[in-house]
Formats: sequence, structure tokens, C-alpha cells
Amino acid sequence: MISIRMGASICGIALLSAMALVPPSRAAVSISLGATTNMTCTNGICTPTASDAVLNAGDLEALLASGNVEVTTTGAGIQAGDIRVETSLGWSASSTLALDAYESVVVDGPVAISGQGGLSVTTNDDGGSGGDLSFEKKGHVTFASLSSSLAINATTYTLLATLPALRSAIAANPSGAYALSSSYDASANGPYRASPIATTFTGSFEGLGNTISRLKINGQQSVKNIGLFADVDTSGSIASLRLTKVDIATDKDLEIGALAAISDGSVFNSSVQGTINVNAKSYANVGGLVAANDGTIRDSAAEVDVVIGSTGHHPDVAAGGLVGASAGRILESFATGSVMETGPALTDLGGLVGISDGIVEDCFASGAATEQGAPVGNPTVVGGLAGQNDMTIENSYSTGAPTGGAGSFVGGLIGDNSSEKGAASDTYWDTTTSGITNLSQGSGNIANDPGIAGLTTQQLQAGLPAGFDPTIWAENPRINGGLPYLIVNPPPKM
Repeated sequence: MISIRMGASICGIALLSAMALVPPSRAAVSISLGATTNMTCTNGICTPTASDAVLNAGDLEALLASGNVEVTTTGAGIQAGDIRVETSLGWSASSTLALDAYESVVVDGPVAISGQGGLSVTTNDDGGSGGDLSFEKKGHVTFASLSSSLAINATTYTLLATLPALRSAIAANPSGAYALSSSYDASANGPYRASPIATTFTGSFEGLGNTISRLKINGQQSVKNIGLFADVDTSGSIASLRLTKVDIATDKDLEIGALAAISDGSVFNSSVQGTINVNAKSYANVGGLVAANDGTIRDSAAEVDVVIGSTGHHPDVAAGGLVGASAGRILESFATGSVMETGPALTDLGGLVGISDGIVEDCFASGAATEQGAPVGNPTVVGGLAGQNDMTIENSYSTGAPTGGAGSFVGGLIGDNSSEKGAASDTYWDTTTSGITNLSQGSGNIANDPGIAGLTTQQLQAGLPAGFDPTIWAENPRINGGLPYLIVNPPPKM
């Protein structure tokens, strides 16, 4: 038996880290470089003795060298909220680490299981709710052995190391649960002529914070949907996957999104960086993350430059930095890439979403949405956040510059707001960076559209705008240029 009992004072470094990363109301058990504090580890079970506690990573590794270890947020009369892994952690023994949280398990450091060891994660235990397994910018989990065990909320996942292996596994069993064992360079398999995962996916995919890089797709004539996943069904989910250096190009009429062409299911805690180039002939929905969303996208981001050309007779195109067309929900997500249309298309362009017929809440966009090719008499709609809105946008803002040709509807936030008055609330656009200083031009088709306000960059940096929840949003001069950012989904520090 190994027993670790420490005093009640919390290491200053660990406390500052926890305060910076979680809202004050979310007490946590932090696995960090700080001294073990307010934790008791007996018979392989580590429990807190106060709602804010620290378990030193080295102490935990020593325990794992001797056997299985469970870290929990529930102690005698004590209930912490989250478990946060805030530094590197690794072990080579065949031990299993179980992380059992009342709410979330958040990984912001590399976790390496170099032997035959396993990992079990439980969220929302003992009556908790609203928690997730998520990975911040530095966080990921890697497995050296594909025979290691991984369980998340009692679901056992199959570990896969390559994109071809994932493709084959899903083709054989579309409803399975799969996880990426480590980051993977897809350049060895490309360029693909269609979606690597063409089978409609009804299962669960967990990226574990790992990255698939250099995915290249050149769409062909018979292909209708292009993305890493062609189609995620209502029961399907993608979580905690990062795509970098994506390169997609096609001249067909398609649904084109780097992560998924169509998603009716769930996309969570995922991001994409790269480029998409499309030459449309009759129609296209194009999004940096997802082309057509009828499900839920949450805590996700895209840094994708989207360029739409067109050679057909006025094709219909909806394009956004994150999503092309959405009838679902987009929550706590953002887009930073540019969106540009260069041909004679009937276009809906938005920094975040081209057409929204669903809900957008707690989101922002910073990329320019630019329409260059529509002739006079063929108007388009362009907005800093959304091209066309037919439903609800709340607690969101944009800073990019929307521009359109003669006769187009161009708005600081929304190009064409077709929903009822009041459907936009506590929403803003940056009058300094957008080039739209007319305070009545929040939407391009309705002057002084209620719920939309123009603010200067300085005003946006001076404090959270009215209606922005401080448990969701924060400001820091080193993050996002001092503009509001999402606490659970922050851009990289500057």
C-alpha cells in the first residue's frame, strides 16, 4: 500500500493554473507539477479532502508503477467538480488509471501510456451533470500498444493507429466505438479521390486530442460528399480530433467540409486548419469544419481559408468559415479563416456560417467574408458572422470584414436576417475591423435590426459586452487580441 497525505496549503503555482483555466465556481482535482495537497491516496484510490486539491504527477506515476490507480473527485463530505490533467503524465507498467469525475475530465498536458497500461474515464458521476471529456491545446493521450484498454463512460473503444485502419474498421462496423491511438500523418495515403471514410457513421469516434495532418482530397465526378467523414448520422459522434494542413480541392457540386461533409450527429471539441477550394457548377455547401450540419457542433474551431469559384449558370452556394449550411446547433465555437467567392454564384457567405436555419449561441468569427464575382442583378448576402439567418443567433460577435458586389445585402453581423425580429440578441460586430461603421447596418436587409450592435475594437476589449456570461466568456490581453474568447475553447495565446 502506498499512502500519500499532505497538508492543507496549496502550491501557489498549481492554484494560479487552476484559477486561470476554470471558472471560480468549478473546484477541481488538479494533476500537476505542484505538491500533492488536500489529497489522500490509499489502496490505489486517491480522494480529495478539500474541494480544491492537487495530486502531483510524479506521485501519481509512482503509484501507477505499483498497480492500478483511481483518482476521484468525491471524498468524505467533499465534492470537487472536475479532474484536470495540467502537465505531462506517463507510465510503462500494465496498470490502468481511472479518472472518475463528478463533472468533467479536462486534459491539458500530454498523457503517454508507453506499455500495456490502460485508461478509464468517467464523467458526470455521483449525480453530476454537464461534464465532458475534453482536451485543451496541449492535451492529448497516446497509446503505444493497440491492445491497451480504453473505456469512456463505460463504453470500450477500439484503438486504431492509422487512417486506413479507421476507414476499414468503420466500413466493417459503422456503429462501433473507435479512438485514435496517436497523431498520424495522412500524406502517406493521399491524395484521396473521395472521403476517406465514405461509410455513413453511426458510432463514436474519439480523437483523444490527437492530430491527423496533411489530409489531401481531390474530389471526383461520382463523389457527392467530401470530408474526412462523408456522413455522420444522428447517432454518430466525433470528439476531440484535430486536423491540420488539410488540402481539399474539387470542381464538382458537393457538400464539402474538412471534418465532415454532412453531420446529423455530434461534433465536439474538434478543430481544423487548412484550405478548401471549390469550383461549383450548380450548388455547393462548403464549411471549414462541416458542410451541412443538422446536429450539434460544440466547443469546436476552424482556421480554414475557403475559396469558391463557379463556372455554371449562377450556382447556389452557401459557405462559412465553420459551417456551410446549418439547421442544427452551433455552440461555443469559432472560425478564423477567410471565405471568398470569385464566380457568378447566388451566394450566402458568413465568417462562421453561410446559412443558419438553426441556433448559433456563444460563437465568434474573425475571418473576412468576401464576394467578388456576382454580376449586377445577381445579389448575394454576406455577413461577418452569418450570410443568411432564419432562426436564432445569441451572445455572439464578429470582427471580419464582409464585402459584396452591387445590389448585395451586406451586414456587419448578418447579411440577410429573415427570421422574426428579436431572433438576434446580445450580438455585436466590430466597427473598427469590419469596415462597416454605420451603426444601423448590423444586418444587410434590416436597418437597426434589434439585438445587433456595433462596437469598436477598443469597446470590445474593454470588458465583456452586455449579455455575455462570464462563466462562458473571458478577456485577456494575451489571448485573442484582448477580445472576448471562450473559456472552454480559447484560441492560442499571442
